[in-house]
Amino acid sequence: MSSIFTRLVSHFGGQGPTATALGVSQGTVSGWVRGLHGCSAEVAILAERKTLGLFSAASLRPTLAEPSSTLSQTIRPISLPGQPPDGAVNPSSTQQASP
Repeated sequence: MSSIFTRLVSHFGGQGPTATALGVSQGTVSGWVRGLHGCSAEVAILAERKTLGLFSAASLRPTLAEPSSTLSQTIRPISLPGQPPDGAVNPSSTQQASP
């Protein structure tokens, strides 16, 4: 079975054309094909665009397929004394703001 990078190189017609299309050196492309290293997220996204989606960025850079954490997952909510549990505005604040 050929690697995703071997198929990418075939799509562009060789390592040189692949390198030119993606703005990297031929040696970098060779490293991908030989499994020495992967491509950057930026190059993976560019490759997806240049191939019109034939090669997804996530297939070239698997870390792009992993869900990224969100603020609600990484930052715990802070409760202040007297703050309602739903985080609503203090009723006295809305009364002061009303005309």
